Amino acid sequence: MEVLSDEIIKNFLENASLYSWKTFSQPKKLRTSLWISEIDEFCEVCEQVRPFHDLRPRGGLSGRNIEYLKSGTSCLIYTCVSCKNESHTFLVEQIVNDDIVKVQKYGQRPRKKIERDSKLQKFFKQDAEYYEKALISLNNGYGIAAFAYFRRIVEMNISNLLDLLVSDLNTEDTENPINLAIAELRKESPMSDKIKVANKALPEYLKPEGLNPLGKIYSLLSEGVHSLTDEECLDKAESLQACLSFLITELASRRRNRDKFKKMVGAL
Repeated sequence: MEVLSDEIIKNFLENASLYSWKTFSQPKKLRTSLWISEIDEFCEVCEQVRPFHDLRPRGGLSGRNIEYLKSGTSCLIYTCVSCKNESHTFLVEQIVNDDIVKVQKYGQRPRKKIERDSKLQKFFKQDAEYYEKALISLNNGYGIAAFAYFRRIVEMNISNLLDLLVSDLNTEDTENPINLAIAELRKESPMSDKIKVANKALPEYLKPEGLNPLGKIYSLLSEGVHSLTDEECLDKAESLQACLSFLITELASRRRNRDKFKKMVGAL
């Protein structure tokens, strides 16, 4: 378990989804609050990521008994140090129990923007509504719901992925093992079987050290829906999207590069 520190709190404020609990252990030197002096946020006025500081006056503790962090709520306000015109406010609930601190953001203003992967957004354009709902679920801390949407998207786009695989194979040899696997994959069968067969159709450069990326993605999505907590799903969501983006980008870029090369050779 990570120890609560300024860097941990900074990352929590900048990146944690609303309503998702994070658990940390208390440092040996107990904290008096969740206050930290600086975070990095996107400033709409400056139109770039800038340091944000808590510019509110803070009184001294001279002559007062030190009160350590206790269960309750915290309001943290940070202002852009460059323009001093934009402020970001975070409402945090904390539960302190012995050496454990649990925290969740239950409010944030301005609302955290939803980051979209342009490659996934383009590939999943026919299922744009599901992709958007997956991202909204992630942004609001509903990790299990997000995984359910991602699983549905993967299932519905197996055929599109097959088209990229066929294009990458670039052969009409119907007896080619990969072509045979793709033909088998197009048949009606349980999704778990489709994923196993799809791995046979993946080119070797998409299977680092023999790993099955499609199988790993689908098993993770299934595990998330059936076994993992919201927090565990949220922790794995970034890697999940990165794996999907890598698979799709690699296949699509090879097809584009091959088509471009054919045109160049044809122009000689």
